[in-house]
This record gives sequence, C-alpha cells and structure tokens, in this order.
Amino acid sequence: MTDWKQRTQAHEMQVPQFEFSSGESRTLRLHCWTLGSLNAARDNAVLLLHGTTGSGTQFLEPDTADFLFRTGQPLDVDQFFIILPDAIGHGNSSKPSDASEVFPHYGYVDIVRAQHLVVNELLGIHRLRLVLGTSMGGMNTWMWGITYPHMMDALMPIACLPSSIRGMNLLFRRLMLALIQTDLSYNDVTASLPSEGLGMAWNVFTLMISGQAELAHTLVTPTAADQHLADIAKKAQASKHPRDAVWEFLASSDYDPCEDLEKIVAPLLAVNFADDLINASGFADLDATMQRVRRGSAVIIDAGARAGGHKTLAKAEVWNTHVRDLLESSQPMKQSVIGSEVGLVSSGTHTAE
Repeated sequence: MTDWKQRTQAHEMQVPQFEFSSGESRTLRLHCWTLGSLNAARDNAVLLLHGTTGSGTQFLEPDTADFLFRTGQPLDVDQFFIILPDAIGHGNSSKPSDASEVFPHYGYVDIVRAQHLVVNELLGIHRLRLVLGTSMGGMNTWMWGITYPHMMDALMPIACLPSSIRGMNLLFRRLMLALIQTDLSYNDVTASLPSEGLGMAWNVFTLMISGQAELAHTLVTPTAADQHLADIAKKAQASKHPRDAVWEFLASSDYDPCEDLEKIVAPLLAVNFADDLINASGFADLDATMQRVRRGSAVIIDAGARAGGHKTLAKAEVWNTHVRDLLESSQPMKQSVIGSEVGLVSSGTHTAE
C-alpha cells in the first residue's frame, strides 16, 4: 500500500492583512500539499479542493488516492502536479481555534480567493489542467469557473449543486449549528473539549452524509446504533474544536453561483450520486441549470453495491473514469474545435452506473 502522505511536499505562505469579504482583515496562514512535479511547460497542474471539515489530505486516503494517483490512473502523479490546499479554517491553514482574538467569519468567496493566492503566488502557477472538488470543494470548483474562467482547461465539481444551500441541506446545517452553539460550554473561553453539543452535531452530520444501505447493513440492533452514536461523538470531541466547526458550516452562507453560470468558459462535468441525501432534491432542476453552462454536462451515478450516499465522493473507484474522460475531451488543443467532442460542447444530465 502506498503511503501517499510520505510522498507529499508541504508549502505554506503568510498573507499580511488578508481582507475578508466581511471587511475584516488579519494575517492569514495558508497551507497546501503537493504531489508529483511540474513539467517544463508548467501545464500539468491539477487543483483538488476538499470538503467541509476536511483538509487537502482527504485526497491521500487509499480509497481516493489509489484510484486517482497510481500509475495508469487518471491523475497519475508521474504525469501531473497535484495541488491540495487546506481551505481557510481547515487543516493547517489559519482557523478560529488558533486565534486569541475573535477570528473573522469567512465565506466561500474568501476561501476561493485564498486558494487562488496559493496557486498563483505561493506556487507560481497561472494555468490549471483541471480543477476538481468534492462537496464544499465542489462548490468552490463552480466558483473557480466563474471567478477565474480562463485559468483552467476543465472543471469537475463532485457531490454538490450550482445553487445556494437550501432545503434539507440547509436545515441539517442549522440544526448542527444550534446543537453546538446552545451547548453551555460554547461561550466559555476556559472550557476545553469535549463538547456534548459538538458530539450530537457530528452525529447529525454523519447521518446526513452516510448511505442508507450502508447504515441498514451495519446498524441492525439498538446496541449497535448506540455504540455508533457514542463512537461518532467521541471522535468529533477528540478532533474538532466547536468554534472551528461553527465557522466551517457558516461559511456556505455566501454560496450561490446560479446567477453567474454563463461566465464559465471551461468544459465542466458535474458529478453527483443517486443516493446522496443532501443533494438529491436538486437533481430534478439540474438539467435545466446545466443548459446555462455553455460547455457543461452532468452525470448522476448509481453506484450500486459501492454506494455510500454523500460519502461516495471518497470512493474514487466509482467516478475516476469520468475524470479520465473529461481530461481526454478537454485537451487544450481541442478546445477551439466546435463540434462533436464528447463532453466538450454538450449540455445536459444523464445517469450512469
């Protein structure tokens, strides 16, 4: 088994007085990991964007990395230079729990601008072969296509929708925030972990992102269910700071790319999963929305026995063929050709198995 973390290089920059969209400013630490090497033409860089509560290292887990980065896989690290930034508030980048003073509330606009600083200024890269993100990272991918439309050859947002957070997705986030913020320890600056509210909130989070079939298979007795709840809470309490979690889930409040979809220039393939409870209510509108993305298409994958709800995003074996297809159809030399290249000029949604 490859230890992908051992193969990474760490990079970090300090941004003096980064100005947040709220108008607040502070010095910001931005961190990223990289795999592979830039080629002589500097045109093989791939930006991978992680989800809420995660970090760039989520892509280094075997279920993801082995099916993306190994020899012969679509993002073979012998051919591509992989960039794995930690978003503001996540991983080794600045976060609320680091600060002695109140940390500015950040949004996805701030996260994407900080990611651009990492790519452009820290790494000196001005062209990306692909921007791919999962969940929050997928939403950031939509925003990259709008904000920096001529910087990439292709875009692949995974497990997300190109619209504001709403419905069940919004409700579970607000419930999580309420559970954490109404915990008596939340506003006690002297309190240390564990937080019961955080533990309950993480159980809500886990319930929403898990596959129904997976839960039905593993939780077959009340004892098993109770142990599951206890284990999730204990893990969250040991690894997450309540204030970091609140800032992470509040960050999506400014996300709404729908008004600007026509600005996206690069070929875009939106990938979702049929059993994803968080996003499924938006699938009916996805086809009409994709008509506004000039070189956009979408696929909803029925993963069958491999399905894991929203968490299927971590199983790259399920979706890596779509990465390969998008890279092939979006070759820079082909982008000026108008015609029949699959996925390059067609819009619409289809279901895959």
